[in-house]
Amino acid sequence: MSRTMLFVQRELAGSLRARWFLAYSAVFLAGGLLLATFGMGDITVYGFRGFAKAFTGLVHLALLFVPLMALFPAAAAIAEDRESGALEYVLAQPVTFGEVYAGKLGGVSLAVLLSMTLGFGAAGAVAVLRGVPPGLVAILYAFVVLLALVFVALGLCFSTIAGSRARAVTFGILVWLVLVALGTLGVMVAFVRWGLPEQLLVTWSFLNPVEAFRMGVVSALDADLSLLGPVGARVAARFGAAGTATLSGLSLAAWVALPGLIGWRLFRAHG
Repeated sequence: MSRTMLFVQRELAGSLRARWFLAYSAVFLAGGLLLATFGMGDITVYGFRGFAKAFTGLVHLALLFVPLMALFPAAAAIAEDRESGALEYVLAQPVTFGEVYAGKLGGVSLAVLLSMTLGFGAAGAVAVLRGVPPGLVAILYAFVVLLALVFVALGLCFSTIAGSRARAVTFGILVWLVLVALGTLGVMVAFVRWGLPEQLLVTWSFLNPVEAFRMGVVSALDADLSLLGPVGARVAARFGAAGTATLSGLSLAAWVALPGLIGWRLFRAHG
């Protein structure tokens, strides 16, 4: 455990020193504060629906910045050490593959969560002061944490199999873009064009981590999921708001666990 913590501290310090990481964190903080400060003006007029609309902006901000904040340090964690030769030196020491991998995963995760918590915490505090229920802020924060951990696990997995940091980052960004492009709207186009079964559209909404995040958050914001259009209406009719949030959370948790396990096994097999 002490050796693992050394790797955690090393990755945490390296991520927090990176300029691009600080830049993303600052933008996320500024964007969250702006949305929370100026996007809550309709609360007194529309009540619940007013902050539902404002929090939808925070959801899209998280979908834009959180995956990138997670992918870059995670993709560099192993691939960069492999490129510089530091990984070979580290593995020659009396440490196990599991200790190295767990340390890198823990360090990058802590760095991302600290940065994200700073930005979201400030926005959430402003939102609570303007009348948003604290429980709703906590639910949204939990889903943002899961989204961040999903892309940390994916980035570290790509860092394990890629020959360089650039390739690992490229793989991660491509996967993120594909998941965004093949969201509910993309599957709806295929559904209309090729007559795919309706069940596929609903299933994909939960299997895609980007869509699962949106579904989970919106189910907390809007019980009838009207913000997601016809797909949300169908999902709400079948599972209800609580069931949708639960299935979305389980999907995101699986996306954290599976890439993490795959990356660890590949790292142990190939170093």
